[in-house]
Amino acid sequence: MLNIVIVCGGTGSIALQHGFDSLYGLSNYNMDIVINAYDNGKSTGVCRKVFDHSILGPSDLRKNQLTLFEIMYKKELQDKESYESKLLELFELRFSAEDYQDYYTQACRYIREAVCLSSAAKDRMQRWIDHFFYEDPDRHQIREKVINTEFTDFSLSNIFYASSASLNGGSLSLAGKELSEILGIRDKVHLISDVDLYLKAETESGYRIDDEADIVAWDNPQDRITRVILLDREGKEYTPEVDEKNSHSVKSIFEKADLIIFSSGTQWSSLIPTYMHKQFREFISRSKARKYLIMNNVEDHDMYGITADQMLDIIERYLDLKDITVVVNDNAEEAMRNVFRKIPVIHGRLSKPGDRKHIPEEIAKIIMKDYFELNQRYILVSDLDGTLWEEQGNDHEKEIGKKNLEKFNGIILSGNTFEHVSRITEKYYHGKEKIYCDYGNTYFYAENPEDRHRLSEEFLIEDELKDLLETYPEFQGKANLRGGVILTLKPLTDRKEKLRLINTLLSEFQNKYEGRIAGRTSIDIVRKNFSKEASLNLILERDNIDCRKVLYIGNELNEGNEVCIKNTGVKTLQVNDVFEMYIFLKTYDRIFNLE
Repeated sequence: MLNIVIVCGGTGSIALQHGFDSLYGLSNYNMDIVINAYDNGKSTGVCRKVFDHSILGPSDLRKNQLTLFEIMYKKELQDKESYESKLLELFELRFSAEDYQDYYTQACRYIREAVCLSSAAKDRMQRWIDHFFYEDPDRHQIREKVINTEFTDFSLSNIFYASSASLNGGSLSLAGKELSEILGIRDKVHLISDVDLYLKAETESGYRIDDEADIVAWDNPQDRITRVILLDREGKEYTPEVDEKNSHSVKSIFEKADLIIFSSGTQWSSLIPTYMHKQFREFISRSKARKYLIMNNVEDHDMYGITADQMLDIIERYLDLKDITVVVNDNAEEAMRNVFRKIPVIHGRLSKPGDRKHIPEEIAKIIMKDYFELNQRYILVSDLDGTLWEEQGNDHEKEIGKKNLEKFNGIILSGNTFEHVSRITEKYYHGKEKIYCDYGNTYFYAENPEDRHRLSEEFLIEDELKDLLETYPEFQGKANLRGGVILTLKPLTDRKEKLRLINTLLSEFQNKYEGRIAGRTSIDIVRKNFSKEASLNLILERDNIDCRKVLYIGNELNEGNEVCIKNTGVKTLQVNDVFEMYIFLKTYDRIFNLE
């Protein structure tokens, strides 16, 4: 599956997450969300104070987990009386109370009356509520910090996250894992680090902004913010390393990423505190993933009066922009849509004019269009097994394989047998193009597979070779001549040793043939001039196809029997499984209005 990592704040990635799900379906890619948790406003700030500043702020973790919940259970949430709707209602509940006793009483009632919860979940939530309000619940020893707290528009689920973190040794990342189990979602929202620090900012005049909420609302172009800093409980400046105190490695997630997206959002308060972690810049620069940075639609209050280019000047302190593509909305405010720097930039109408929010499908589509480098419509040529279809796949993979074959409109060029390829394509492939198998030397049409033809006679294997191999005991009954051009020996063990013997035998045929280890238990013998490259060159020549108009898609282009395809001059695309192929086909169809 395609591994996607989004670096974001609380709400900046909502459109992205919904856009990818809307276009491709949540189960067809792997998406991880990376955040920091230095939020200190409203009920989040109260939660941190109640636990003596020993935990991070839970709000961004909560918001992103609930976004994932909404995506995962979107069908169930259409029924307002469903279990999922009631659970989401509880987690989104905010209410006010006269004092701590009134809030505690109401909170206990909401949990007690929550028909959506199992007894075990109710017990766990009640424990969290008790732990928040009482130093020692058994002795009813109230926490001093809650006594004078104003419970106005106070998030109930922030208490769940904060108490869980406190009970897990101050670890908000462990709290995230515990809450994901309650919500029935995968643990896919991760902290860049789990060190309990507080965010401050300094302005051009030297003024210190001490509250994170004031950073968000600074709105002062005459005295702009110049930097943010993190302070520990002793008030000392401290910059943590990536993964410091984490229960799960974020580095490993970045290392596996195919695609890293830096979300839009409030830069100084939400995004730069992630970017500023020690070694983050170097770590991202080393990543082989394609990287995208989404420009805001409007000037945020923390950077009011700053243009897109000026914003990038600031971000460049923390990220190397040379290999990051900036995504610009042409319907954004003027200051946010003009990037004059010499860096990769892609443009699109990604929102309604003047709207702060991106259109989910458009923001996902423009990124994937660039990721697949789809600047023109191509004649598509694709491998079958491991690309369009997965013969040994589970039910999900088989279902996606069927969708791939139904959507694919192009030439199939497979190394597999006619029997296998025709069985699959006759059932699921609806295209009108030729289907090639046996590395391309046999072709037919899906509507009439028995009417098959040879691409060329020059690749045929002499009968004498098969007869010779049959004289050796280790090969008797194991030789199968496919399409006249591939002599497959299987099943074999000790294939390296047997390949040496085969190559010795092949020397008797004026070096016309070569043996190749193939599959799991087989060796293929072919003419030295025969490969997928040779077949594709003949196909292009005989059908008068310009190689510059062809896109070949396969799963062994980086290593395997398709590497040679690159010698033909066609554009190539490596996909690692049927899911990546599905995402490509969905993107291709959406871009060229083929759906």
